[in-house]
Amino acid sequence: MSSPQPLPTGSTSGANGALRNFGRRTSGLSFAVMITVLLVALIFAANQNDVIGWIIAVIAGGWLLLATVLVLSVRSGAKKFGDTLDSARADAASRRADAGGGTAVVDEDTHARNLKLDHSFKIVEVQKRVITQELAKGSEADLEMIDRALDTIETTAGNGRDMLSEHVGRSSGAQQDSAGRSGRNNEDDRPITGEIVN
Repeated sequence: MSSPQPLPTGSTSGANGALRNFGRRTSGLSFAVMITVLLVALIFAANQNDVIGWIIAVIAGGWLLLATVLVLSVRSGAKKFGDTLDSARADAASRRADAGGGTAVVDEDTHARNLKLDHSFKIVEVQKRVITQELAKGSEADLEMIDRALDTIETTAGNGRDMLSEHVGRSSGAQQDSAGRSGRNNEDDRPITGEIVN
């Protein structure tokens, strides 16, 4: 079997644009002719006050209505086809990127979550350094600063876990007490079980 051919991309965009412009000009010209025929038929029917003139006006109006419905349905079908083609191109690009080790498409929410998690890890690193420096002082260590650093680490870790809660299948740990203060539910501090994957 031969390998699948890549879908055309930027090289045909000029041809697609020219085809779209031709379609717009043609449909616009068709509508202008149909409206002109309708107006002429209406004027003749009104001037002659003849049954034939009114019948021609009704027929011209029917053709105009039919042309309008046809153009609208063709445009919506073309839009759906274009969306399907764009989706197929994106899927093909994604498969090529996965197979070739290329770049991956990441949605905006995932990128923002990853930035927040990166920031959380930086906070933990800074607080670890604060604890290490204070413990190095020995008996002169500021225990309140160590407690604040540990509290910051716990809060940051809880926030990070909450950001991932919907992706790992657990409920958010943040809760509010009766006074409206937010706290953290630590009931899920069970030991973690599972296989270690290297």
